Amino acid sequence: MPTPPTRRAAAQERSLEPPRRLRALAAALLCAAGCRERLESIDLPSIGLPGLDPPGASAPAAPASAAPRAPSAPRAAGTASAAPRAAAPATRPECDELPTEEEERRAQLPPLTALGKAVPTEPWAPPPYEVLPGVTLPAKIAAKVEQIDKGYARRTREHLVITSGTRDANRQARAMFTKLRLGEDLLQLYRNKAAVQEIKKAYQANSRKRPEQVVAAMEAVIQDQIDRGVYVSAHLRKGAVDVRNRTMSPKEKRAFLESTAEVGGVLVIEETTPAHYHLQID
Repeated sequence: MPTPPTRRAAAQERSLEPPRRLRALAAALLCAAGCRERLESIDLPSIGLPGLDPPGASAPAAPASAAPRAPSAPRAAGTASAAPRAAAPATRPECDELPTEEEERRAQLPPLTALGKAVPTEPWAPPPYEVLPGVTLPAKIAAKVEQIDKGYARRTREHLVITSGTRDANRQARAMFTKLRLGEDLLQLYRNKAAVQEIKKAYQANSRKRPEQVVAAMEAVIQDQIDRGVYVSAHLRKGAVDVRNRTMSPKEKRAFLESTAEVGGVLVIEETTPAHYHLQID
């Protein structure tokens, strides 16, 4: 008596089961090993492996009731959906970064030849902290920074990098001139809007003159403000120092704060744009 067709098909299916299982196992092992190219050579008869479609297979059609979903645009950093940063308290010192030499060249300012140098301190081993070119530290401030650096080096075997110090009116005028020439909005950078507006008026009134003449006009306004006790930047006050912290680990940051507390007479403010510690030293 001949075998019914349905039983014969079932028997053939069972006879194919071991090879099919072996091929499925081989495919899974190759996929786990990252050998995607070899998967193309394996005959996979509709084996449902998670994350693996047979060659030439198309994606399953969405149900008719499911409406196509529009892809959402990637969220950019600093978009309008981000919560606004809280305004700094009134007692918080103003802190702005100096432009780089490249930025000053782009603003067509001639090189500044009389920046001055950091006050030399007594050498000790290992070498003392690093001061970037053009940064000026008064003697008392340099001595206190050295004390902080010694405590920091004792804790971490590293040294501080001083990125900014006390500025005079000319250096501040050059910085603000460069920022204006490069399109930065000073009213967003500084809290004292009235002082900024006075300096901007000098910039605009002399905009057709040579850059150094514009800077001189801005410097006169800034010096007049200082004489009146108005400081558009904290770095116009004696004792303002910026310390680089973007390369510090959390452990090194703790060591720095411990070192400043050990010395005393130092107000530490952590700034984030750009990342640095702003020190106000008595």
